[in-house]
Amino acid sequence: MGYVAVKAGKDVIRKSEQLFEKGRIEGEEPNVTVEQVESQFGRLVGQVMSEGGLYAPKLAARAIKQAQGDAAEASFLLRAYRSTLERFDETVPADPDRMFATRRVSPAYKDVPGGQILGATKDYTQRLLDFDFDDTDPTEEWELADEKPESLRNVMELLREEGLVADPDAETDEAFDTTRDPVMFPASRDAVLQELARGETGAMTALAYSALRGYGQVHPTLGEVRVGELPVEIEHPYTGDAVEVTSVEVTESESVVPVFAKRDDPQFAFGYGLVFGRNERKAISMTILDASIQLDGDEPAEDAEFVLDTVDGIDSFGFIEHLKLPHYVTFQSILDRVRTIRERRGLTNVERPEGDASTDRSTPEPDATVTDND
Repeated sequence: MGYVAVKAGKDVIRKSEQLFEKGRIEGEEPNVTVEQVESQFGRLVGQVMSEGGLYAPKLAARAIKQAQGDAAEASFLLRAYRSTLERFDETVPADPDRMFATRRVSPAYKDVPGGQILGATKDYTQRLLDFDFDDTDPTEEWELADEKPESLRNVMELLREEGLVADPDAETDEAFDTTRDPVMFPASRDAVLQELARGETGAMTALAYSALRGYGQVHPTLGEVRVGELPVEIEHPYTGDAVEVTSVEVTESESVVPVFAKRDDPQFAFGYGLVFGRNERKAISMTILDASIQLDGDEPAEDAEFVLDTVDGIDSFGFIEHLKLPHYVTFQSILDRVRTIRERRGLTNVERPEGDASTDRSTPEPDATVTDND
């Protein structure tokens, strides 16, 4: 693919960047701090951390501010920064059952061990613009429950005890790391889950929806959706014991799909999703895509290679954005081919005007300018 430089490129690019920064700063009255972004836009921070593949709330908030709220740009910044970090150690495999859940709902069971925990949500209210929430008194007292469950039993265990869930066999003892080794197809399930966990929320939602709309075989029932703090442990360098060093906010979801192919032993297949931050939409979409890919069918959501190549927001972001770069040489080549074919077939009925750019075989270097209309 050919690109050409724009005349006076460095100077123009520098001025363009300055104009961007000028608009960003002037548009913040009063100036929005990184701390405010982190505390008030927690869902967006979680999305950027998940898609960027790095759990760092303050860095994600900084990327969001730098990108003027563009989630794709912020995720790109965070993943690029992640690539510069040194890896010192690996954590002990985390057990989601140890999550301290601040929210747990089960659409499959009304009465579940530990109960339904709605937590903070607007799921059960109308989606209407609120013109009064800016006037909310921050000192107002809210009636909140003080009870906090110490642990919650996983809903899927109820089905597993009855032998109703067909768990996929573990392919390897050591998890495949997609950040260090390229994904080869057919991909193992752990590699698929890793790539889905870093997938772009909108793309995953769209593909999961395609399966629900009939372009696939998966229309699951959610066993549960949980949001909470998951302990992170490492092995102590001297004792070898697992030591908790921190916790991360995650969203976990599991879904079940009835499988009647084995008439002698009908069971449920299941899909799994776990992502950084609170992003229930993405976690649920991840369960649908995980279950769909296990079917290995012909629909888009069932093709692992198609799904993983499509949902990576950083890859798609780069390919789409690069179209704005100069493509003068490649376009002139295509234009020449089209015109030549048309001339050979006698389809040309308009002569090329004088000064037509396509008649100039030299590399075009148009001037570029940046203007400030303020």
